[in-house]
Formats: sequence, structure tokens, C-alpha cells
Amino acid sequence: MVSSAIVHCRRDNFNGVCFWQSDMYKYAVYKPSGGDARIKSGREEIYATRGDEALYAVVDTYLVDITWVSKMSWKNDTDAAQKYSYSYTTGLKVTQGSEVNNGFSLGASFKGVGITVDHSEKVFKSSETTESRTVTMEVNVPPRSRTIFYQKRYKFRKSMFFILDAWGREWNVGSWGSYEIRRKECEVEIDSEDFATLQAELDGSKAGTIDVETVGGTHGVDVTRKREDCTSRCKNKLDEMGA
Repeated sequence: MVSSAIVHCRRDNFNGVCFWQSDMYKYAVYKPSGGDARIKSGREEIYATRGDEALYAVVDTYLVDITWVSKMSWKNDTDAAQKYSYSYTTGLKVTQGSEVNNGFSLGASFKGVGITVDHSEKVFKSSETTESRTVTMEVNVPPRSRTIFYQKRYKFRKSMFFILDAWGREWNVGSWGSYEIRRKECEVEIDSEDFATLQAELDGSKAGTIDVETVGGTHGVDVTRKREDCTSRCKNKLDEMGA
């Protein structure tokens, strides 16, 4: 069992006020109970020229896992409480498929996005998505104890296909020599402002499970063009994006 000396703070929602919630503090990693959970689906504009053509990415965003990352620990062997200053950094990192940023901003696509995990909502802020921020805080370590600082990291997968608006209608963009719709995959990690200070290490031997609120997917259109039959601008842009 997790130590009852858990202290957890969510700076974004509770202004740094600590509260009890021990069910998320047993394992280092938590995964959606039904596999990767789709938490957002919709179009991202890549380019649009009025009266000419436009290109869109139809993007499904999935939560892959949530990890408590151990950042620092302190051991207090004295009979008096100790206080330490500690700084941690928030921000977004693209770990796979960063070339998609040549079409639209992966970071901006997360700004203001909300996810609901075990009936608790988390909304991402600009300091967690499009900017990086260093947060400095004081950590209290009780007498004769150890305190571990964990930062919450969210891992997401984005799976997308493309729609071309040209010749007076919309077309799914197929593969080279095929009408099969090819998907581009990206992976993103967000080091959030959420943190926990614990007196017991989290279990890293297996992953815990969480319930995540999901959404339906966005459909393509009813007709597809082979990649070679799309416009030159479309083909060049998708090449830039590695799609």
C-alpha cells in the first residue's frame, strides 16, 4: 500500500493546495484500461488558399500513458523538519514525427485540451504545451524520513490522415499507386505542472489502470485520390511532413 504520508498538489486546478487522493499513487505508470484512449479528434488546417485549394490533417489524439517521473529525493536523518528549494520544468517534447510541425504545430494542437481521468479533468495550459516554464517551490521533509518528488508526464499518440480540397470538392489523400489511405503517426510527451511529494517509492514493476473519457473519431470523405493524382502543392507539403 502507498504510505499515508502522501502529499499531492495540482498547481493548475487547486492553486497549490494539497489534497488526499491515494488511488493514483501506487504505480509509476498508469495506462488506460481499454488501451490507448482517444481523447480528441478533428481537423487541423495545414494550408488554405481561398478559391483555390486547401489541405487538412484529420487527427486522432490518444492518451498512451501517464508516468510519475522521479526527479529528486531528500533524506532527513535529523529530529527537525528540513526545507529545500527545488525547481522543475514543464513543457512539450515531440518524441516521434516532429516533421509534422512543417504543416501545423503539434504543441498548439494540445493547448487548452482537456482530458478526464478517473472523473478528474486536466486541462493543459500554454506553459505545458507551447511554452516551457521553470517552477520553483519549497519542499518540506519531515524528521527521520525520506521525501521523493515526482512530476507527472503524459504520453500521447497522434494518428492522422489527410484531406485535400481541390477541383471543387474534398478528397481523401491516398498512398502512392493506391487508394489506400496512409496514416502518419506522432508521439508527444508533456511534462505537466502536476507533481507529488511522497514518502514511499512508486511501484515500477507493472502499470496501473485508469478510466479515461473518450470521444468518437472524425470520418474522411467518400472519395479518395491516389497521391500522384493530388496537386503539386499537396504532394510537396506532405513530403515536408514525412507523410
